[in-house]
Amino acid sequence: MKQRAWRMVKWASLIISVGSVLLAAVLMGLEGPTELASKAVDKERPRTKVESPVLIERKDGDVAWQLRAEEANQQLDGRMHLIKPTLLLFTEDEREIPIVSEQAWFDPLKRDIHFQDNVTVHYKTWVLYTEVMIYKNARDELYIPGDFRVKGETLRARGKDLRLNRQTEQLTVDQGIWIEDSKPQWTGVMP
Repeated sequence: MKQRAWRMVKWASLIISVGSVLLAAVLMGLEGPTELASKAVDKERPRTKVESPVLIERKDGDVAWQLRAEEANQQLDGRMHLIKPTLLLFTEDEREIPIVSEQAWFDPLKRDIHFQDNVTVHYKTWVLYTEVMIYKNARDELYIPGDFRVKGETLRARGKDLRLNRQTEQLTVDQGIWIEDSKPQWTGVMP
């Protein structure tokens, strides 16, 4: 009797095991290879897409900058790729410095923003144009590593390697600058 019970337990376990394998094979067959392939691709690329994102940075209780874009996509390296971004950089005296470009990348850890393609900065009475600009959050400054052009009512300038500190609004050009001003306001300078 004991042997017969053990034999039945063995056969029942074998039937359950084979049935489980067959059921798994049938279910996998129903899934299909194309659906499996598409699920593998989803694991490689995050599908985080945000329309009209807004990011705000505060320093010492005041808003330092506000970043908006038409669209943002999360990248594998953690950065956000922004389409048609606009950065409003606020100075200490609450003046807005708008910066627009075709695209930008935002690093959420460093809080840096790398602008690229048709970058335009409106500052006081003039407009600055460049192809690449980086906002370095730790230094609280805009940095242009390459060429830039400036146009104002009476001012035209070209240069390379510019820095603008948000707090002090101090401009520094490291590689040289050419300036033409049709109405200079400095003492002792005649047109």
